[in-house]
Amino acid sequence: MEILPLGGASFKPTPKIALIMKKYTHAWLAMMAMKRIEKATITERQKDDAKALVKWFKDYRDFVISGAWYPDDVIKDMGTSHIVKYVNTPESKDLSFRSMPATLRLYQEGKDDPRKSIPFSIKGGNLCDRCEALTESLIDSFKILDSEPSGSPITPSSNHIAMRFFMLSHYIADCHMPLHCDGRSFYKDNQVHGFIEEQWDKQVAESYYIDDDNERFFYDPEGYPLPKEKTPLIEYVEKELVNRKFIWEWFGKDWDYSCKNTWDYMSGISQYSYLMAYKLIPPFDDPKNISTAKYMETEAYKEHFEEYSKIILADAVESIAKIWLHAWVRYRDWARGCEIAALAKDVRDITSKINETNKLIGSLPKKIDTLSTRKEKYEATLNEKIAALDKAKTAGKDTTKAKDAVAKAQESFDKVKEQLASAQADYANAVAAIPSLEALLQAATIKHDSTENLYKKYNDQNSGI
Repeated sequence: MEILPLGGASFKPTPKIALIMKKYTHAWLAMMAMKRIEKATITERQKDDAKALVKWFKDYRDFVISGAWYPDDVIKDMGTSHIVKYVNTPESKDLSFRSMPATLRLYQEGKDDPRKSIPFSIKGGNLCDRCEALTESLIDSFKILDSEPSGSPITPSSNHIAMRFFMLSHYIADCHMPLHCDGRSFYKDNQVHGFIEEQWDKQVAESYYIDDDNERFFYDPEGYPLPKEKTPLIEYVEKELVNRKFIWEWFGKDWDYSCKNTWDYMSGISQYSYLMAYKLIPPFDDPKNISTAKYMETEAYKEHFEEYSKIILADAVESIAKIWLHAWVRYRDWARGCEIAALAKDVRDITSKINETNKLIGSLPKKIDTLSTRKEKYEATLNEKIAALDKAKTAGKDTTKAKDAVAKAQESFDKVKEQLASAQADYANAVAAIPSLEALLQAATIKHDSTENLYKKYNDQNSGI
């Protein structure tokens, strides 16, 4: 079937059969990352956020397959954003390999690798940038969702945001696939790249019940892929969700590595993924000469493929979980900051109202005294004008001017009398308002202070980066 989108260009959907295995593997990694966040021992500072993230995720788990596969199925930026290709470059002086969390098996395998002494350069790919950009996009989308009124046409939905989470997991996983970081070509020339991924794909399909009709997993009672008889590789990754220590920090005094953001972290992953590529496929005179059949005869495949696969997939789950949680916590920290700022504004606004009211209370007595004096004066003038009018009447004189004088004096008297009554009412209302305002201020201050104290445990430099 050919679909004609706006603009008239034709688009042919990728055949389902050719992609179904890799599609579910990426989805499985995302689901395992969700499970990692739920099952890992999370530090107290992130525990509430982790629980909230898992709860939020489970409402959108049916989108994980389409979301995690969107980068390959629709965006198709494989030649740029799915890779960061390292090559040995003797003329380069770059030997700067990052220190990474000790729990990462890729790092443990590569930290003493002699290949680290060989200068390298990057000949292509922006995978780390893509991961950083998607992470920031997630946080921005949440901020827009929270800031825009309900029904706003520019507001992203939670479905859209969940889709971006699952897309991000795809790119993070690709960085852990060593051949995505290896400058040697094992894809177009001999299909070894595809063969390796296919071995992982088969194990996912053998280990879980898949709802092919609806392109999703069947779920166990906890909401995760329903297992059949798990292969040893899949069983290993599942156990890692429970047994491996979860390191939240990007940096810290207790860890020997330092990152500032997703980009830094993924750059380190790509370096050790590149080193792993030479363990997965040892050096050949010409990579084009290694066929799938030849690769299967190597010691690396026969003796170590399962071991290396465990390292790669378990670390991919770990990194997805870590970056997801960091993005979520950064959003939640922003939301907490907005809440405290709004409560602080309430306190400032009420305090300002009290100050204005007290200022009014202080100034009104003088105004009332002035108006009272003026009232007495105008009342005396009015009485004089009335007496003059009475006198003119008694004398039988023309009273026109006398009547006009009385009318003007009456108008002035009524006006100042009204002003005095208004000032007296303002004073009484202001005095009466102070207790209510002070009660509002006390309540607003308590709410602000208690919320601020509640959120103090979330103050962590790691989460604001």
